[in-house]
Amino acid sequence: MSKLVRPAIVWALLVGAFLSLPATGNSQALPSVRRFVDFLDVRCYRIPNQLPINVPLRLDHLNPVLIDQGVPFEDVVLQEAQDLCVPVQKDNLVPPADTLPFIRFVDWKCYGIQGHSLDLPLHLDHLNPVIAQKLGPSDDVIVREPQQLCVPVAKNNAFPPADIRHLIESLDVKCYKVEPKQVASADLRLKHLNPLFAGLPVDNTVLLGPALQLCVPVAKNKQIPPDDVLPYIQFSDVLCYSLRGTPLNQNLTLTHLNPVLIGMGLPPENVFVGDSDKICVPVAKNGKFPPGAP
Repeated sequence: MSKLVRPAIVWALLVGAFLSLPATGNSQALPSVRRFVDFLDVRCYRIPNQLPINVPLRLDHLNPVLIDQGVPFEDVVLQEAQDLCVPVQKDNLVPPADTLPFIRFVDWKCYGIQGHSLDLPLHLDHLNPVIAQKLGPSDDVIVREPQQLCVPVAKNNAFPPADIRHLIESLDVKCYKVEPKQVASADLRLKHLNPLFAGLPVDNTVLLGPALQLCVPVAKNKQIPPDDVLPYIQFSDVLCYSLRGTPLNQNLTLTHLNPVLIGMGLPPENVFVGDSDKICVPVAKNGKFPPGAP
């Protein structure tokens, strides 16, 4: 064997050994479904003076409770952008280390929609410990007509890492008007979790009841989320209350993350985000809780 061939063989063996090593990286492992949902709290700010975008969509329910109730799909038309909802920490309850990387990128842009009233009674259990302690463990509501579709966006081109985006980009919720039994009021201390707003001061706010909306997960145009993230999406239900607090008052560029809306060519949009108007907190419906350990 020549001296020229021998180094080539050694090099090939080294390359092969390297390629056979297990892949390593900094990917973020998913927490349990229950733990993710328990900390799915968002604060919403008004987006004023927008024009309707008139985008038609088919919305199919994903939550097992509503599927079992036989709630049908609905065709809607997206109107004007109305809210930007961003993740927050309540009081001193910090999301767990395995959950925070995902929660901090849950940003929703909410568009007005119209549709048929469900007239559906539901029993709701609060999942976030702070809210359960301050408002009581549960509420009973009647679900009426849809008012908004909230879809995931990135702010100012600050996109989530690929493994986190894989979950967040399919997290769409359809928000219905509700008539609750419970009258709610609570003082809250809210801290922004999204990296873009992490430097904003803690805001002492007042939650003003009763509940306004129930937002439930949906699929758009029959595009079901991938199997590995579908359970997280299916149980991402939030109940929204009126909120008084400091306005955001920022100009932002919002870019769609959902593959359906990207495929439809919806462009980034420059918006002004102003007054704080509501907070949405996680709930379970009719005693069916998200799977996994809290």
